[in-house]
Amino acid sequence: MRFLLDDLGVESLGKSRFVTIVVTLVAAAVVAALWKFNRSSDSYNQYLVGNLVGLFFVPMLTILLVFRSDPSKFGFAWSSSTSAWLFVAAAYVALSIAMLAVAGRQDFQSYYPLFKRYPEFSGFFASYPRVNPYITVPMAMLFAEVSYGMYLFCWEFFFRGYLLFGLVRSIYWPAVVVQAVAFGLLHIGKPTMEVASSFAAGIILGVLALKAKSFVPCFVLHWAASVTFNLLVVYRAR
Repeated sequence: MRFLLDDLGVESLGKSRFVTIVVTLVAAAVVAALWKFNRSSDSYNQYLVGNLVGLFFVPMLTILLVFRSDPSKFGFAWSSSTSAWLFVAAAYVALSIAMLAVAGRQDFQSYYPLFKRYPEFSGFFASYPRVNPYITVPMAMLFAEVSYGMYLFCWEFFFRGYLLFGLVRSIYWPAVVVQAVAFGLLHIGKPTMEVASSFAAGIILGVLALKAKSFVPCFVLHWAASVTFNLLVVYRAR
């Protein structure tokens, strides 16, 4: 862990306890606010904007204005780690096999694709599952997946960037557990199997981010898995 902290440039940040306290308070406030907001939002655009503000702009402004630090010290950087990208590729293949096996479950069929729950996309799902919207309105669904990818980018920056790298300087490896717990909390309300596996996924993604010194590989894996699962759910719709 010491070599990792040296590589992250702890000395340049200074006052690591101050950083830890602020990151903890900001993260707790954001998680609590989104816990309520995401359950009351009935518009995709509202959901998207609210999460972008909480998951990206709030932590980024904290880094720039409060810590006066380089965002790269919080994982906001491209990873040149070959082993990290090889892991992403292997994990994607393994996840695809697992997702194919569960995509037909009724709980996942009812919940995904989540776009059908919002009025902006409900018309495209009017004849679903008889009609596949990914075929009939491909540009609309491309927008849905790309915009959701933007949301996931902010999500991974918050958990595997701001929260993880903000805490690891002071509390070391327990930071991986803390961000995984927060990650799991915001999964509550989704299918039970997904909620149960989210903590383990958070641990794995946290370790990946630390090894890669970046949250970007986590984002790529998360988004690729999300798009793939949506397509598999639609494919297996009964």
